Amino acid sequence: MEKRDWLLLIIGSEIQPIQVQKALFKLAKEAGVPPAEAYEFTPYNWGPCSFEIYDDLQALREEGLIEAVPTARGWSVYRTTKEGCRLASALRGNADLAMLQRVDTLREWVTTRPFEQLLKDVYRDYPEYATQSMFVER
Repeated sequence: MEKRDWLLLIIGSEIQPIQVQKALFKLAKEAGVPPAEAYEFTPYNWGPCSFEIYDDLQALREEGLIEAVPTARGWSVYRTTKEGCRLASALRGNADLAMLQRVDTLREWVTTRPFEQLLKDVYRDYPEYATQSMFVER
């Protein structure tokens, strides 16, 4: 598997950019993905960030595997296209079952938390990635 394969599997039906970043961060730190298949992260405005993810998101869009749908909040959500779903299905068929379960668990974890709670949880477990954060707890 390649980094962007994990990215495609994380996107699924719909996901926000912050959720993509945090899911792939936790995949790299906690799920046992081989280092060559994991993105590298640095502290940034909303915690751990890998700018390489944005390049891969753009490439997946250009290849017609995902689409970015604008929201009223000023950012886009990502979702797989029919072609992206076909590729994701093929990837799932060839991936390690335990890793797929971790991907699914991480995807559920990030998509079921409100923005503030997601950041609080990540910052609690990885305070070294909160050093550049713009997030202010209420």
